Amino acid sequence: MKKAKKIVAMATALIITLMMSPISYHKVFAAEQLSDQMATESITKNNKIGLRLQDDFYGAINNEWLSTTKIEQGKDQASVFQEVSDMVMKQKRDIINELLEKQNQYGENTDQKKIINIYNNTLDTEDRDKEGIKPVQKNLDKIKNIKTIQDITNLWSNKEILNSTINFTVGSDAKDATMNVLYIEPTTISLGNSDEYNNPTESTAKTKALIQEYYNKILMLDGYTQEEAQSKVNDMFKFEGMIAKSMTGHKEELADSNIQQSIYNVYTLDELNALAPNLDLTSVMASLGIEKANKIILEEPKWLEAFNNLYTNENVPLIKNYLEILNLSNASEFLSEDFEKVGTEFNNKAAGIVGSRPKEEEAVSMVNGLMGMGLGRIYADKYVSQKTKDDVENITNEVIETYKSRINNLNWMSSETKKNAIEKLEKLDVKIGYPENWIDYSNVDIKSYKDGGSLYENAMTIYNFSRNEMFSRLNKQVDKKNDFFQPQTVNAFYNATNNSIMIPGGIIQGHFYDPNASREVNLGGIGAVIGHEISHAFDNNGAKYDADGNFKNWWTADDYKEFEDKTQKVKDFYSKIEALPGKNINGALTVGENIADMGGMACMLDILGTMKNPDYKAFFESYATTWRQVVTKEYEEYCLNVDAHSPNKFRVNAVLQQFEKFYETYGITQNDGMYVKPKDRVAIW
Repeated sequence: MKKAKKIVAMATALIITLMMSPISYHKVFAAEQLSDQMATESITKNNKIGLRLQDDFYGAINNEWLSTTKIEQGKDQASVFQEVSDMVMKQKRDIINELLEKQNQYGENTDQKKIINIYNNTLDTEDRDKEGIKPVQKNLDKIKNIKTIQDITNLWSNKEILNSTINFTVGSDAKDATMNVLYIEPTTISLGNSDEYNNPTESTAKTKALIQEYYNKILMLDGYTQEEAQSKVNDMFKFEGMIAKSMTGHKEELADSNIQQSIYNVYTLDELNALAPNLDLTSVMASLGIEKANKIILEEPKWLEAFNNLYTNENVPLIKNYLEILNLSNASEFLSEDFEKVGTEFNNKAAGIVGSRPKEEEAVSMVNGLMGMGLGRIYADKYVSQKTKDDVENITNEVIETYKSRINNLNWMSSETKKNAIEKLEKLDVKIGYPENWIDYSNVDIKSYKDGGSLYENAMTIYNFSRNEMFSRLNKQVDKKNDFFQPQTVNAFYNATNNSIMIPGGIIQGHFYDPNASREVNLGGIGAVIGHEISHAFDNNGAKYDADGNFKNWWTADDYKEFEDKTQKVKDFYSKIEALPGKNINGALTVGENIADMGGMACMLDILGTMKNPDYKAFFESYATTWRQVVTKEYEEYCLNVDAHSPNKFRVNAVLQQFEKFYETYGITQNDGMYVKPKDRVAIW
């Protein structure tokens, strides 16, 4: 889903993959086999620190696992999500091993051969070390030879050199979801958000120090002295600090309920040139083949104007060093082992990781990152059965019908708004398992080292192919069949501009969906997550898009005011929760995910209510098991600052506290820690 902002820290984006929506497998405690009293006694007996489920349901249900589980080498967490990710990793490794066994059967232009070449090139450390920095050297030399601001402008015509001073993307028009238009987005900055430059915190200082250390080390591997490297890094952060002053910060964005409207600024190319004459956007866009855009949306006019004022010969050294570090950093994971080692060190320090993953897993991840749709097509054929796909689609349809009933029964929404909400549900595009269309890699040339290729060249070939494919959609109608989600992904998604949900094959297994498990257990896994994704259509962001995916109001004024009041109560409720000592959840940051969590739970309880003798204990304990997680201290702190999801413990406890059926099931009273007064409960849907 296109977010209001898409600013990612360069160093961390390259090395750390954040797994924000952990859902996976665990054997659920079989409470249905015990009487109510025996179930409670059994849980308490296995609880090594005496937690009562009435006080901390997540902690009590998961206590034994939480107390004994260790984080494996090379990982930042142990979780049920990680268990499913490990299952999928094994499945992907098995696929690649089978391809290797039959590699002589595949032609040079087949997806299978290209997957093999990327995999082997990743593992071929001998050739990677032999080449060292050579694959990217010509690009770095061109940047080093820059003398004037015009030289920087001319770099845009070189497809091998990355330039994120201005980000051009093509996507569906927020106000006409049928058409693809051009978006111009702000400069990518190392710390990810302008707040980190304008209002730095103690956490900012730690992150900045790690990124600076990483940049310094890769520059020194390129032959610079420590003093020279530090000077370049200082220039980069000076430039980023100057440009950050004009960029919308995260706090400002969270406080602005009309952020989608404020970043929807339609400009013509002539108007852009008038706003930013120094940038020569006509030639820049012509070099990218996007100068004939019928519609251009400039997300932050103040940023572009400020960047134009910085785009002078006086600031060439700053911008030049920014571009050099950007290109070296992006290339580093595809170069020699010494660059890879620096990246691993940075990753480990940033996320509190000990050790590293097996080389074979790194190679599989490289294939997945560069040619995931090619691998995914094989994965779908092998691991996503039609029966599983149909079963999950049936559950999804049941959740949609349940949601319709819930909306019809709301006492705070008018019939006019209800009609529009139900239309949104009826038009919801459900995509289960794998996409309808696949990416055609036939024009992508992926060579082995033996045939004169390199891992870096593989990456740049895929990058340019993907960018060209994106730009080719400009001015054309949106093809909703071209969603291109990877089947092997262990996650689920809602897309507001398509009004669609995607449930990839990677997550339809284990505890998440087990055909041999009880209905209650599966509703606590895949059911709750499907309900969660559908609820995103009605969270604080999704509620601003209509049934066709247009950024358009479909509410009456009174209804939307009521919705905003309820949304504020959700923010306030979560903001009072202390997630770490002295650190509370950011209710504004997490409100959309919290609304979705509660909406999913509400739907599941309604479905259970239609069953004969439903086992609510099995359902609630399955749900709690789904979110169990042990993470490193560093990763936990990082997520609390930037993750749009609440910590897993509160994705269980804070959600269950909103529903009377939970209180009834476990006899929760006002004397218990899990108790929240009815008037203080905040579930919206």
